[in-house]
This record gives sequence, C-alpha cells and structure tokens, in this order.
Amino acid sequence: MQQLLLRDCWPLGPKRAADTNRRDGVDAPNMKRRRLPKASQVEKSIVLKQPNKLITVSESVPTTSTIPEMESTPSRPESRDDFRIAVFSALTLEANAVKALFDNPGDDSGRYGKAPGDFNTYTIGVLGGRNIVLVHLPRAGKSAAATAAANCRASFPNIKRALVVGICGVVSTDMEGLEIVLGDVIISDNVIEHDLGRQIPGEFVRKNTLAESLPRSSAEISSFLAKLKCDEDKQKLLRDMNMYLNLPRSKLNPLVPYPGVHNDRLFDASYPCSNQGKPRDNCGCPDSKLVPRVRLRQPPQPEVHFGLVASGDTVMKSEVDRDRIAQKEDAIAFEMESAGIWEQFPSVVVIKGACDYADSHKTKLWQPYAAATAAACLKAFLRAWTPSMPSEPGMQ
Repeated sequence: MQQLLLRDCWPLGPKRAADTNRRDGVDAPNMKRRRLPKASQVEKSIVLKQPNKLITVSESVPTTSTIPEMESTPSRPESRDDFRIAVFSALTLEANAVKALFDNPGDDSGRYGKAPGDFNTYTIGVLGGRNIVLVHLPRAGKSAAATAAANCRASFPNIKRALVVGICGVVSTDMEGLEIVLGDVIISDNVIEHDLGRQIPGEFVRKNTLAESLPRSSAEISSFLAKLKCDEDKQKLLRDMNMYLNLPRSKLNPLVPYPGVHNDRLFDASYPCSNQGKPRDNCGCPDSKLVPRVRLRQPPQPEVHFGLVASGDTVMKSEVDRDRIAQKEDAIAFEMESAGIWEQFPSVVVIKGACDYADSHKTKLWQPYAAATAAACLKAFLRAWTPSMPSEPGMQ
C-alpha cells in the first residue's frame, strides 16, 4: 500500500484554504486551524511507539486536508435550560476518551448547579462545536442508567438528544454481511431489552409487544441516520473519525494505541474458552480454533456499522446465547445502559466501540482503544449533525 504523507494533504497557501472553506461550507474567519505536523515528525512517532502498534496515517488511516482542532465555538449557555445534548458514559475509561476530545477544557466547577435531589455528576464541555453535558454514570446497568437519565432531565429539562457512548460486545458480521472487527464502532438503529421477558420451561421468551417494547427512534434521528448510511456521508464520517482518533496524540494517549491484529481473536462458536475465570489479556486458547478474518490481513482502519443494539443487565459472555439473540433479533451489538436511557429523552443514539466478541473468550485488552474509537466517532457524529433549531444556545 502506498503511504500517504501528511504534507501531501495540506492546502498550499491561503487561496486553496479559502476554496476548501467555501466548498465545505465553513466560514474561515470563525474557524481556528492548526497546521499538521511534518511527515517526518509523524514517522518518528511511529518508531517511538513500537511495539504498541499505534495506527498512524502513514500505515492505513486516511486523513483530511485540514484539522478543525477548534470547532466553531458556540455561545456559552446562560443556564441549565440552554443545554440540548447529553452524553452518557458508564466507565471511567469511556468518559476519559470523551473528555480527551473536548474542543476546549471541560468545566467541572459545577457553575450551573443541578436540581434538588439530583445525585449525578456532570462535566460541561464543547464537542464537535456543540455544548454538551457529559453524565458520569455511577456503574453499568439499565437501572443506574435510568436513574441517572431521570435526574439529568430534572436538572437539564430541555435536553433533546441523548448519546450513549462507550464500549460493547459485537457479533462477527453486520446485517449487510460486512465483517466487524475489534475497534469498529456500532451506531444504533434501535435498541431492544434482550433480557426482559418470560422464562418458560426450556426457553426464554422476550417481551416484544408494542406496549412492552422500547419506542422506535425519533423521525429526526432516523432521517439523520439514513443520511449517514449514504456512501458519501459515511465516508466523511469515517474520515473525520479517524482524523480525531489519530492526529491529536497528546490528548488521546495512552488511550489510542492499537492492540494489534494478533490480539483480535474470534473463535469458532462451537469452541468455548477453556480458561474462563482466569485474569488474562489473551485467553490462551489454541489458534487452530480461530475464525479467519479478511480485514485482519493488515491493520484495519475502524469502520462504522449501523444496526440493532441489544441492551440488558447481563454481561454477554456466551457464544451460544450471543448467536441465538443475534439471529432471532438481528442484533449486532450487546451493551448494558441504553435501555435505561431510551425512554427518558425524545432522541437517543448509541455509539459504542467493539471491545470483544461477546463470548467466553472475552478480555479487557481492547477496552481503551474501543472507547477511543467511540469517542472519535461521537465527535464526528456531532460535527455532521444539523440541528433542527440552530439558534438554540446548546446547539450552535
């Protein structure tokens, strides 16, 4: 593969930069830009980071011609009533990844306060040119997420969109037959509660009637997701995501090191792990039981997959149950928070990085990298979002 040097990507002179701004619909005076480092500097960083196998632009990750390191800055909200977007993360490493990509330093001062009886902890920041409220969940699970979402609505009553960001387990392919590898990002079409139902002799039956199911995504979110699935829009989302993931090294290190293709191990579903319960980064099962993956012939760039997310209080570590639910429900990912948040806000989107294959070979090795890819995708997602009321303070 021919290497792409950073110096080949930067516009030559102010005229080309202005042309680029006009083409992209960016008002140049309102956008602060930072020059890319010289190619030699990036190549040097590759050498220094071995053997952590850090994915870099010169390996396989595409870049764009300019870096909107500082997005157009929205006006500071005057009160809690002015916020429109909330981001929910359950794990510290998930929140760290989101905060690492804030457009400006996050505000933990509590200047906006919160409603009486609200025990949540918040970080206020700007991400992708949007004012956001980052909600730190006390623990994983639907119950904790539902309580935090209800408290968030009390303190920030005008939140219109909730984004659940972090890590998840995945199946091996999406609904289009495309391979899912660790580090890829899942964006939800809809969410189901896979562990809400009736246990009858020999079978679990999920409650799936209209009254018992979670509501469908709002028309506005569904329309935006349909746009993102278009080839051109998806490629732009991927370019921006990989740019945020790879270029601001000083912010995302040590979250961003790629664990390596040799650690992306999908085992045949008929072979359960023989070393369950032992602390490890590699389960130690034989390579002869691995499923060949085309995308892992070389270090892949993270992809984005759209599909149904299965949410529940159960940590999925079973190949048999993973495949059973995936085949019955068409689910491509498993996580533990979104079902608790889904009914609290008009629009909810799950954006989560694949950290394991939801099987008995599950380890925590990929969690930091998966959290970083999800955060980078979140920022690219917000940058692409066109608010229905752009004059609102929280959406500028």
